[in-house]
Amino acid sequence: MRKLVSTLLIAGSMLVLPMVSQAEVLQGEEIELELVSESSNVVAGETLNLALRLTPTEHWHTYSRWQGDSGDATTLSDWVLPEGAVAGELQFPTPTWLPFPGSDLVTFAYENEVFLPVSVQIPEDFSADTFTASVFVRWQVCDEICILGEGTVGIELPVQGLTLEADPRWQQAFAQTRANLPLEENEVQALYAIGGERISFSFQSDEPIFEGARNVWFFPESKRILKPAPLRDVTLNPGMAQITHEQARRFRVENDRIPGVLSVEDANGHIQGYLVDAMPASAANLSSIAALAANGSNGGDASSSGGPGLLSVIFFALAGGVILNLMPCVFPVLSLKVLSFASKSQAEHRVQRLHGLAYTAGIIVTFMLLASILLALRAGGEAVGWAFQLQSPWFVAILIYLFFTFGLSLSGVFEFGSGMMGIGSSLAAKSGYKGSFFTGVLATAVASPCTAPFMGAALGFALSQSWLIAMVVFFFLGLGMALPFLVLSFSPALLRFLPKPGAWMNTFKEFMAFPMYATVLWLLWVLGNQVGVNGMAIVVGACLLLAFGLWLLNKRALVGPFWRKADTLLSVLAIVTAFYALQSPMLEARQVSAGGLAAEGGEGYAEAAYEPFSTARFEQLQAEGKPVFINMTAAWCITCLANEQTTLSTDRVIQAMTEKNITYLKGDWTNQDPEISKVLDAFNRPSVPLYVLYPGAGRDPVILPQILTPSIVVDTFSSI
Repeated sequence: MRKLVSTLLIAGSMLVLPMVSQAEVLQGEEIELELVSESSNVVAGETLNLALRLTPTEHWHTYSRWQGDSGDATTLSDWVLPEGAVAGELQFPTPTWLPFPGSDLVTFAYENEVFLPVSVQIPEDFSADTFTASVFVRWQVCDEICILGEGTVGIELPVQGLTLEADPRWQQAFAQTRANLPLEENEVQALYAIGGERISFSFQSDEPIFEGARNVWFFPESKRILKPAPLRDVTLNPGMAQITHEQARRFRVENDRIPGVLSVEDANGHIQGYLVDAMPASAANLSSIAALAANGSNGGDASSSGGPGLLSVIFFALAGGVILNLMPCVFPVLSLKVLSFASKSQAEHRVQRLHGLAYTAGIIVTFMLLASILLALRAGGEAVGWAFQLQSPWFVAILIYLFFTFGLSLSGVFEFGSGMMGIGSSLAAKSGYKGSFFTGVLATAVASPCTAPFMGAALGFALSQSWLIAMVVFFFLGLGMALPFLVLSFSPALLRFLPKPGAWMNTFKEFMAFPMYATVLWLLWVLGNQVGVNGMAIVVGACLLLAFGLWLLNKRALVGPFWRKADTLLSVLAIVTAFYALQSPMLEARQVSAGGLAAEGGEGYAEAAYEPFSTARFEQLQAEGKPVFINMTAAWCITCLANEQTTLSTDRVIQAMTEKNITYLKGDWTNQDPEISKVLDAFNRPSVPLYVLYPGAGRDPVILPQILTPSIVVDTFSSI
């Protein structure tokens, strides 16, 4: 009897003990998977918290929904659930930044065991004794190679009790996973700005999430947003973080927003993620810059808060155009015009005037055409400014071809005839006028990188007006540039001082080839800053093909019919190949190394500590009341480079900047950068250079002249 009672008691106790959850472990290649539950039971009407456990072999990893350079996220599909039960979306904890050894590749992955939560809503009327669920899984596990896998995992749980009971086996793992999930409700404001191949993200928060942080990462939800490596610049300040990467090669943004997760690592190594939607910087609050700029300045240029009138702007445009002839970038083309005038010194006055008018027309038409294209792009929302065409490596390469070909022609490698250069025996020929017109076109194309005194105010005014008013301003800008030669062509008395045509002109013509080659070197340097040494080497090789092709064409008259045809075929093939090289991906713009530009300033300039300009960094310095000096520059801006070598690189200026504790921000506009364009627009300056000193403590900014001297800069700094 006692044995029977004992047996019944044991059986009764087994009825009230909870049934342990049953789940089969799926063994994949280099990974183990299992569907686990946070609770050991199921309750009708409650939410059941499940998770897919992935445990890769040591040194192997799996991927999140934010995948980086490679990898595919784990996915669930084809749930098999009791009737009425509904599974939610698979969730992913904040991933880690995982560089691939020996390369620039970076993945956003999980190196160790990871739990991917998924919730299942149990219906109120669920009355079964057990809950059974299964789901089909696709995964990818990688080390030096990647292995794709798929299979089904399932779980069985008892339905009992009124509350969910935690399963001690997985309780801690679920708690840790929940803490690692990115926060959806947060106060983080995310913005992005694109310039060339650079993309910068700015994150701001009123909460102290960046205080004490030692690193931050941004993981975009979509691919083709950024290149995680090799460039990754991080700036951390209280309340703000900025991350800059290279842009992905086939960059794609949908609906102007970039969703992703911001990962912040604190001093203890704890990582917290924040789900963010990065919006374009055009929606950013640039009001602090614009408001300060609108307050006016005591700088040396006409850009006061009231703004000049139309007559003043016309005068500025005319004067700026005349001074533009003194800019170094225009000298090579002016040498063509000097040679042309020398050859026409004995021609009829009517012919001289017509050539002067043709040259003037070429300049004015090109100025107005460039301005019209610029206005159309800005009306379409593009953040571009004056000299925008030189931000295109393709356009710079075409100019290199053109000047190199002109140099070859002047050197006697190939003669184009009178029509191309405006030089020849038949001065009154129609082709000669075309040559003068084309010289004006070319002069404008290479003059656009330079911004002469008075010209900045005229450009800023013109681009803020209607098309008609803008065309009036650009007409007078072109007229000013053409004015010296126009006056010369209409003044027989002045033409008498030019030497008579003679044998000396051949030597002078050959000598004038060297300014062309010097221009080619400058343009190659600009191209190298835009695309790197590999792209520059491609264009140099293409120039070699051009020289070979033109040399063959020049030899046709010295060979028989068969070789004449062969020379023509080889020449055309070489020239076509040279232009086909323009479609090389090596000629796509990339981010310019600011340090590379700084090094050009000389040994002293390398000691001038500066930071790459960013709106977030500028606003942070303004909030702290610190003095800031902004230098907006570009590799193709001769005036900018001259100012950096002769003034900003001097020990005197560097010492003054150090003594006044001025933070030096340098914005590089070599490639298109909408963030810099907005700053230029805020000061009504659609071109570089732009130099602005913010004295700090709420004082108005000071705009410095476009042509600097050490005394001007030091005197401006001393006003702080």
